[in-house]
Amino acid sequence: MKMNLLVLASLLAMTGCTHTVKYKLAEQDRWTGPKISKTVAVETFADSTTPETRKDFKIDKTKWRTNYRSRYANSNLTAGVSTMIAKHLAHSGLFANVSTGPTTNADCVLSGTLAEYSSMGRVNSGAETTGAVSAGFGAIGYLLGAAATSGSKTEIRVSVKMDDLKLTGKSGEVLWQDSISIRTNFPAHFQAADTSAVFTHSDNALKSIVTEMIRRIGNTLATNQVRASQ
Repeated sequence: MKMNLLVLASLLAMTGCTHTVKYKLAEQDRWTGPKISKTVAVETFADSTTPETRKDFKIDKTKWRTNYRSRYANSNLTAGVSTMIAKHLAHSGLFANVSTGPTTNADCVLSGTLAEYSSMGRVNSGAETTGAVSAGFGAIGYLLGAAATSGSKTEIRVSVKMDDLKLTGKSGEVLWQDSISIRTNFPAHFQAADTSAVFTHSDNALKSIVTEMIRRIGNTLATNQVRASQ
């Protein structure tokens, strides 16, 4: 009984917490090309997404979980996205300094519009039921359940799009502009569709987009510097 209560308390805690946009950054995420000796300010991106209000819905009688908006801290998605973009830029080392907030002391400003930020996972009801029932029998039951569901799969669908990405100088001149998007479907272990896990897939797509943005900005400004010196 004690184990059952602990499992229930853990599940309630997981479903009640908010989600912060985040992903891991490592040494491989650093920019290895020419550095830009300027301070860039990252503005809070505009939000043109259609907020997902449903925690889950059905397609042909199959249940799907979503990254519903109210689970984000203060229901403010773009604030979290913009903060993570700034962290990634700072970690990359592309610019000498990265800031958020007021842009008056910055050499250039990065702005953009979040057009899509969607992730959804198909619920594997059979595997989830097996796991939940097995966990009720303690550690041994949990291990047996994990073994029984080790090959159980789900489908994940992700769509993240950043429009009107723009790097402007102090005089308002456009130094770089573009739009970058990712849309993908992929199979995964059934737990990738858990309530909390669903939110991580759009965050990981954001990482790929920011990585590509850094590459494009770095290459464009390096090319412009070479042309200016000729």
